[in-house]
Amino acid sequence: MAGVWLVWLALVVVQMGFGAYGVIVSKFAKENKADPLIFSLIRDAGCFPVLLVAAFVSEKKIQLPSLRELPLFIILGLTGMFGNQLLYLLGIYYTNANIASIFQPAIPVWTALLAIVVRIEPFPDFRTVRGWAKCLGILLAAVGAVVMTIEKQSGQAGSSSNIQFMGYIFLLGNTLSMAVYILLQKKFIFDKQDSCWKTKPVTVTAWSYLFGTMFMALASLYYVNKPEKFTYFPKEEIYPILYAIFIASGLCYLLISWCNMQISASLVTATWPLQVLFCAILSYFVLGEVLNTFEYLGGVCIVIGLMAVVWSNFAEEKRRKEEEEDLMNNSYGYVKVSQYDDFVPEGQAEGKGVN
Repeated sequence: MAGVWLVWLALVVVQMGFGAYGVIVSKFAKENKADPLIFSLIRDAGCFPVLLVAAFVSEKKIQLPSLRELPLFIILGLTGMFGNQLLYLLGIYYTNANIASIFQPAIPVWTALLAIVVRIEPFPDFRTVRGWAKCLGILLAAVGAVVMTIEKQSGQAGSSSNIQFMGYIFLLGNTLSMAVYILLQKKFIFDKQDSCWKTKPVTVTAWSYLFGTMFMALASLYYVNKPEKFTYFPKEEIYPILYAIFIASGLCYLLISWCNMQISASLVTATWPLQVLFCAILSYFVLGEVLNTFEYLGGVCIVIGLMAVVWSNFAEEKRRKEEEEDLMNNSYGYVKVSQYDDFVPEGQAEGKGVN
């Protein structure tokens, strides 16, 4: 297992990459009216060969998924690449980079909630502080998202308000898709003892991108009668698409898979609030965007809820380790001192000679 600090550094780099991506999309692609579906298709189609080359270089071979494994990779591509990326872009187009990033702390909350529902993690023990912290953290994060939504709707009227509301729906779907992707990857690949993929995070990410690209291509058939959508590519879109392929997709998704191999899914998603900080700083200097008081309040609620959930997970892991250590310390080992003797406690074996 890699060093803890190296894993956390990788997760911080991921959120820096994602935070800058939202600002770059708002500054270049959105202002030049680049189509989000076509943009996502080019992003995924460009990233797949990049990851495939990276897999060959870092893992020395490219493993092909079997027919039995195809459904898993199809679902990973559907959630982590198609659903997550397209809904995120639509969310930015209907809101802005700051709003899109302030929704991202919902990802660890979704992760904790879904882990309980599908029994990857145990149901919270309400007799303890950590049990209440997990539930109240999820509730507080949800309240924060509602506060942001109501404030945006009350501050705008007519079709503009409806458009803004649609942006929030897209962003909620984006965060849910990412949480599902990380949990599925953790449960069926990196936590599965007999999985041949558990030490190949780059290859796993590459094949997930292949199926994500296929879904994007199918969705782009919506423009089959509008060929200009596929040929219109302004030069201002070159910078965000290159950033999306090599940084937001290639580097960030690769690091997410690698970190998911090293630590628990809840801890992988724990750094998502940093995206809000990085995006807000860049948006202030690049886009001149400023959040109002209620939006800050909603963001604070989401972050505090996240901190409660993460603390609960840390406390639960610590409790489990203590129980395992107590069990090992209180148990007796039994050894056979000769082929003619019965098993005896380990401590008594020292006084007997071994034949």
